[in-house]
Amino acid sequence: MMKILATLGIALPLALSAQSIHIIDVGGYGNDTPLPYYSPNAITIPMGDVIRWSNSSGTHNVNGTAPLFPDNPEGFYSGEPANGTWTYSVTFTIPGIYHYQCDSKGHADTQTGTIIVESTEGIGEPFGLSAIVVFPSPATDELKADVASRNIVRAEIIGMDGRMVSDPHFTNTDVLRIPVSELAAGNYLLRLTESNGTSTSLRFSKK
Repeated sequence: MMKILATLGIALPLALSAQSIHIIDVGGYGNDTPLPYYSPNAITIPMGDVIRWSNSSGTHNVNGTAPLFPDNPEGFYSGEPANGTWTYSVTFTIPGIYHYQCDSKGHADTQTGTIIVESTEGIGEPFGLSAIVVFPSPATDELKADVASRNIVRAEIIGMDGRMVSDPHFTNTDVLRIPVSELAAGNYLLRLTESNGTSTSLRFSKK
């Protein structure tokens, strides 16, 4: 019996520390559809998990370096933008909020990402802010964006041709209410800019 308990005592920490790999699709083009993207562009993971970016189309990279994003807990960089099939993986061991972008010319207008790494030291105690969520999609008259406690200073709606089609007014609360009734049916990006300059682009559909 003692041997069984001892074995379980060893196995339990190993099980709790097991890594998961989260895949982020990388693709899109600068002057054509689809626009440059990371999908998902916002993700929350526990400390110790792995993010793996996988390029499926276009010329891209992953730049989360300290000079570009000084508030990142640590930097990461995949190298110069490249096309073809490539992958890049990072194990995140420091909790915090990480931002990154693609360095190809003009891609950072739509191709940005956010990773929230939660501390595993306390159960049910997430670190920092949760990822931004937009709903409903497809939207009819109003799009809502749950931005937690972020200080959003600007919202832009961008068409799939890369042009801004709306610069809507909103009240800065935890859930933004973005009017979309005047938009034609189709797919769009909602780009939200925070007071610290960080931008997040999220896809949605209008019916």
